Amino acid sequence: MTWLADLYETYQENLDQVGQTLLRKKQTFSLLPVGHAYRNAQIEVQVTPQGEFFSARVLSKEEAPTMIPVTESSAGRTSGVVPHPLHDGLKYVAGDFDQYVETKRKATTPYELYLKQLQPWAQTNERIKGIYLYLKKGTLIRDLVTEKILFLDGNGKLISKWTKELTDEYGLKPELFTVLSGTQDSAMVRFTTHEPGKIGETPVWEDPELQNSAIEEFAEGQNDIDYITGETTRVTESHASGLRYAGDMAKLISANDATNFTYRGRFVDKSEVATVGFDVSQKAHNVLKWLIMKQGIVRDGRVYLVWGPELPESHSPLAGGAEFMDDDGLEDDLGNPKDHTQEEFAKLLKSAIYGPRRERLTADKVNIMILDNATPGRIGILYYNSTNQKQYLERIEQWQEHSAWRHTYFKEKRPYHYFGAPNLYEIAKATFGENANEKVLNNATTILFTCVVEGKKVPFDLVSKLSHRVSNPQSFEQRWQWKKAMEIACSMVNPYYFRAKGGCSVSLNKESNERNYLFGRLLAVSHVLESEVLKAQATSSRATNAERYMNAFSMHPVKTWMIIRKNLQPYLNRLSPGKKVYYSKLFDEIMNQFDQVDYTDKALDGRYLLGYYSQEYDIYHKTLGEED
Repeated sequence: MTWLADLYETYQENLDQVGQTLLRKKQTFSLLPVGHAYRNAQIEVQVTPQGEFFSARVLSKEEAPTMIPVTESSAGRTSGVVPHPLHDGLKYVAGDFDQYVETKRKATTPYELYLKQLQPWAQTNERIKGIYLYLKKGTLIRDLVTEKILFLDGNGKLISKWTKELTDEYGLKPELFTVLSGTQDSAMVRFTTHEPGKIGETPVWEDPELQNSAIEEFAEGQNDIDYITGETTRVTESHASGLRYAGDMAKLISANDATNFTYRGRFVDKSEVATVGFDVSQKAHNVLKWLIMKQGIVRDGRVYLVWGPELPESHSPLAGGAEFMDDDGLEDDLGNPKDHTQEEFAKLLKSAIYGPRRERLTADKVNIMILDNATPGRIGILYYNSTNQKQYLERIEQWQEHSAWRHTYFKEKRPYHYFGAPNLYEIAKATFGENANEKVLNNATTILFTCVVEGKKVPFDLVSKLSHRVSNPQSFEQRWQWKKAMEIACSMVNPYYFRAKGGCSVSLNKESNERNYLFGRLLAVSHVLESEVLKAQATSSRATNAERYMNAFSMHPVKTWMIIRKNLQPYLNRLSPGKKVYYSKLFDEIMNQFDQVDYTDKALDGRYLLGYYSQEYDIYHKTLGEED
C-alpha cells in the first residue's frame, strides 16, 4: 500500500492546485476534489433558475472532459444501475427515455433512481433546484430533438446509426454522431444554469461552492480502520476508475467476485484484506489521474509516470538526449539545427538535468510507477519504486552519458547530429522492428525503463537481439532506417561492454586490438572502398559486398572476410593509384593490430558494430571530408 500513501501525500502537498484548470495536448483537466470524477459529456444543456429549457449544444471532443460529482457507488460503476448525482447518461436524466428507446420495463427505472437521489440536494441549493425542476418534467429528449441535437427514425425512436441514406435526407451528418462512439441513447449530458441578464456565470461543473455542496451532500459509509493512515474514519469498498482517460473503466483496487477465487481460501470477506479510507482513496486516485494527465506518458494503454517535488516534467527515463534540450540548445539564432560535439552535448545535458540545482539537491522523494491492464476491467501496477531525487537524477545522467552516441535526426530533409542516449521506445523499435506487436515493444520499453531508474545494465538478450538485427541491413526497407538502428545499437553495445572503462568513443581508437572492434573496422573499410567506386559509376544505391555479407561476417568473420576481400579486388583496381595505396595500407594496419590467437572464425559480438561505425566515421569525416 506504499503507493497509496505516496499518492495521498502528494495530494495533500498540492491542495492549492485542486480545481485549477490545466491544458495538455488540447485537453483540459484539474486535480479533482473528493467526490468528483472526470467523464466525457457529449451534450450540454442550459436551463433557467425557474426550471425552463434554455438551450443545448453538442460538445467537441476537446470540451468533453467534465468534472462531475459522484457518489461512492457511482464513482466506480461498471454495471448495474447506479446514478451520478447530477450529470449523467440519457437513460438516467431523461424522463421520456422509454418513449424514444426500446427498453425492458423495470420496477424502478434509472431515471426514477436518479431523480430520487437529486431531490434532497435540490432542496438545499438554488442552482441544482432549477435543474431538478426542469428534469422533473421528463421532456429532455423531446427538447433535444426539437433543438436538432438528437434525431428520430420513422417510428419515432432515436436513430441507432447514421447512414448514407440519412445524409441524403437531412444533409450533413449531425455533429453528435461525429463525437459519439456508441448510439444516441448512450450520450452523456452535463447541465448548467442560465439566468437572463447575468454575464459571466460560472458553469455548474466549475463552481467551487457546488463542489463543496456535493461533497457534503453525498458523504456516506461506515467507519473502520484506514490501513493507510492508521486512523478510524469513513472507509470505502468502491474505488475510482477512469485513471488513464475519462472513459477508462479499469480499476486498481477491486474485489467484486465473491463466488470464485479472488480472495477465497485466504479471507472470508474482502474487508479482511484491507480497509481504505474514503478520503484517502479519493485523493490518491484523483491525484494519480491528475499526474497522468499532467506528465504521464501513455503508450497503447501502458502508463509511465514519474513525479516528485520540484522535479521537471521532462525528466522522464523514457526520453532520449535530444528531448532534454529546448530549442535554444538544439537550434541556432536562425532556428536551424546545430551539429553538437560530444563535449558540447554533455554540458548541455548536465545543464538541462540539474540546472543551477546540482549543489543543493535535497533528499526529496521521487516516485516511479508503470501501469497497464491486467484484464479489461483491471489495471495493474507493473512497477513501483521510490528513491531520492539526487540519486534519480544521477542515474538519468549516468544513463545518458554511458549510452551516448552520435545520432542523426532530420529537419526539412536535412540531416543533423547530436550526442546522447536514444529514446527508449526507439530502442525497442530498433530491436524488434517498426511493425512489431505493440505489447512486445511496450515490454521491451519497460525493461529498459527499469534499467535506467535502477542503474542496471541492459539485459544481454536485448543487446544481442539488437546487434543481430542490425547485422542484417537487407531486412530494412530504407537505408536511413538501418543507419538509425546502427546508431542505436552502438548506444546499447557501448555501455554493455565498456561501462567500467567509461565507454567507447565515436572517434576511432587506432590503438585497440580487441578482435570484434578490428573485424568491424575491416568491414567498414571494405564498405567505404566499394561505395566510392559505385558512386563514381552512378550506382551508389546498390548494396555493397560488406552490406550483403554482414550477417554472415558476424557469424564467421574469417571465412566471410576471405570472400569479401576477394570480391573487393576489382573495385580496388578501379581506384586512383593514391586511393589504392591508401586503402591497401589501411587494411594492412588493421590486420597488423590482431593478436594471432584472436584471428579466429569465432562469432562476433556487438562490439564489431562500434569498430564499423567509428572506422566509417573516421574515413568520411577526417579523410574524405564528406558525409555518407
